[in-house]
Amino acid sequence: MSTLKSGRVLGDASGFHGSYTNGDGQRVRMTSEEAAAIWEQFEAEKAQRAVDMPDEQSAIQMLWRAQQRLKEIGWKEAVYCPKDGSTFKAIEAGSTGIFDCAYHGEWPKGSWSLFDGGDIWPGRPILFKLLPEAQAAEDARMAALRETFKSMPLTDGTRK
Repeated sequence: MSTLKSGRVLGDASGFHGSYTNGDGQRVRMTSEEAAAIWEQFEAEKAQRAVDMPDEQSAIQMLWRAQQRLKEIGWKEAVYCPKDGSTFKAIEAGSTGIFDCAYHGEWPKGSWSLFDGGDIWPGRPILFKLLPEAQAAEDARMAALRETFKSMPLTDGTRK
């Protein structure tokens, strides 16, 4: 008989089972102890989330803060993504990954496609970021526009 950190008593931890894919792509069955350890980690993380975000409002605030931080480091709202079929990076709510993504169709009736590991699936990203080469081109385009704007006379014929 074993007692988990959560206080749950198990005969031989046989109530826990699972499998994983190893580096060679082979499916491997976990031992009861490995599965129980993962469950314990899940339970500990869940308890910590309850401490960090005890109610809906605190969870919403945490979500807002995370989105604001991502915007501060260069992410933008997905509605402003390129609509020309080009690839960019995307984040979806509920996922911890950053995926390649493209928007296809005419806005707003088109759709997003996400790509990972040779697979493609429909998505609903919340944030996007241009790929480095596309961001460099956008930065150059904006710099040229700034220079053009600086050289334009004001409506009264002057330029300060």
